[in-house]
Amino acid sequence: MSGPKVVRIVTREEIIALCEGHLQRLEQAVARWEAQAARLGELNEEQRNATRARAERLRALLGQEQFAQLQKAVPIEIEYLRRDQTEREERAVLRATEQRQRQRRQQENAATLLGALRAAQAAVAPELLQDVARLAEGADLDHAQQVLAQGFSQLARVDETDSLSERQRELARQLREETPQASLEQWIAAQQPAERDPRLQRIDRHIAELQLLQGAPAATPFLQRLARAEAQEQAQQRNLLLDSLVIELAEATRDFQQRRELLGQVQDLASELHPHAAADHATLLRQVAECHEHSDLALLQALKSECEAALTAVLQAQAALAQRQAMLEGLARLGYEVREGMATAWAESGKVVLRKSATPGYGVEVGGKADNGRLQVRAVALDPQRDKGRDRDIETIWCNEFQRLQALLKDNGGELLIERALGVGEVPLKEATVMGEEREAANLQQRTL
Repeated sequence: MSGPKVVRIVTREEIIALCEGHLQRLEQAVARWEAQAARLGELNEEQRNATRARAERLRALLGQEQFAQLQKAVPIEIEYLRRDQTEREERAVLRATEQRQRQRRQQENAATLLGALRAAQAAVAPELLQDVARLAEGADLDHAQQVLAQGFSQLARVDETDSLSERQRELARQLREETPQASLEQWIAAQQPAERDPRLQRIDRHIAELQLLQGAPAATPFLQRLARAEAQEQAQQRNLLLDSLVIELAEATRDFQQRRELLGQVQDLASELHPHAAADHATLLRQVAECHEHSDLALLQALKSECEAALTAVLQAQAALAQRQAMLEGLARLGYEVREGMATAWAESGKVVLRKSATPGYGVEVGGKADNGRLQVRAVALDPQRDKGRDRDIETIWCNEFQRLQALLKDNGGELLIERALGVGEVPLKEATVMGEEREAANLQQRTL
């Protein structure tokens, strides 16, 4: 198949640029992983060193020219870091949720104890009563268990009176038979409802996640709404408030995850663009640097689109230049005349024609913008008055030369693949003019006229 061909070229420079982009994304992934794991208290020095060592081994693949292995291994490592970060966050959120639920139970127990002490009119030290009241309001005291134990010990010594409920009298009788600490544990267990409201468990989970991943201020409005809902005495209104809170907390969590994922994508693109950035990219890169996890979703999406377009344009321009240079250098090694300015002329006109002294009157035309790696190559005739009987021989010669060109590019780390081709003689040989000769021919015609 030595007629006109559509070929796709991949140069060594393109492959290296692709690998460098992978490594830029890896660097971003490692930095995010380290920062978040450290913030969660989920990172030790051994884990940090192991992750950095893996990243260094992957970077070394570039110098070893293990390009295919690098392109395969880096995305796997990035995905591993993403999953590991998610698992660490999940563990931290579960711990924070359990802490919130312990705090909730402690507050409920303190409120029940406070009510019992006041109803029994027990003689309790003002300081102790004040601490119990603070716990009932949600305060987190270091000696909370001691306060509850002391308060219930006071309640256990109260005589059974009409002021105590049947449940409280039963608990008081039990307290006389057991130690104060055992009675406290039994009393706490007795205060728990048979089945807790599952909405409160979901709310605790969402609030813990907000506080942990977004910071305490993000959870403050929801905590205030939760307090109003729990203070609502009417069951129907309380249910409405809790249902609404669950829905809005879930939405806030999803929105944050979307923003954070999109921010990571924008930062990855910017990190790839930065080494190639021109002056007109400065504003875009500055805007990306100013973004954070609370940035507007629409802004992040717009910046992502801009970064993608800028990066694509830069990489395409670099790839096209490398492809033109690789083709011209390869043809020069095959004996074709490559003149200064041919690469520029090719970029401007979309094609270039090269002659070869060994085959006078014939040459090769290479066309295409090279922006997508696809080119058109064909043998051409340079002399309209030639012996056309030689055309098939020239195409056969070009067939052998094309195979040599493929081998040359492969030796340099690139690849030249045929996507579509016509056979020898399927179409007449195209007539063309070498760069610069068009102007000479035009001047000659002008002088003749």
